[in-house]
Amino acid sequence: MDDRHEWEQATQHSRHLAIAADAELRRRHPSQRIEPLRSNEPETISEAQHEELLLTPSQNIGEMTEWAKDLAAQRQAFREKIQERQALTIPSEDPDWEDLGHAYPSPTTPERDAILQSPKPTITPSAKILELARGRDATPEAAD
Repeated sequence: MDDRHEWEQATQHSRHLAIAADAELRRRHPSQRIEPLRSNEPETISEAQHEELLLTPSQNIGEMTEWAKDLAAQRQAFREKIQERQALTIPSEDPDWEDLGHAYPSPTTPERDAILQSPKPTITPSAKILELARGRDATPEAAD
C-alpha cells in the first residue's frame, strides 16, 4: 500500500494533466471519435487465478515460494522506477545554470499556505435571552 500511495503522489500531476488534456480535446472536437483514457495498471485477477494462489495440502510450498519471490522482484523493480522518476530534474535552458529543480517534487513539500480568514462576527443575544439570563443570576442558589 505504501508503494501504491507513493506512486499516486509521484504521478498525480501528470495524471491530472492527461485528464485535463483529454477533456479539452473532447470539448474542442465533439464529433471526433476518441478512445477513452485507459489506466496502465495490470488487470485484476480472475477467480481461477485467485484459486491458484490458495495453498492446498497437496500443493508443494516451494511453488508458492517462487510466486512470492516473483512478487518481491516486481515490487523492487517498481520501487526502482519510482526512485528513478523522483530523481529526474528539469534542465535549465542555459547549460551554465543549475537545473530548475525536480520534475516530480516530493509529496511531503507543502504546496499551499494557510488561508487567512477574518474573525467570525460577534453575535449579540436578543433582549429576551439577556432578560432570562439576568433572571437566573438573580435567583439564589440552593444551599448544600
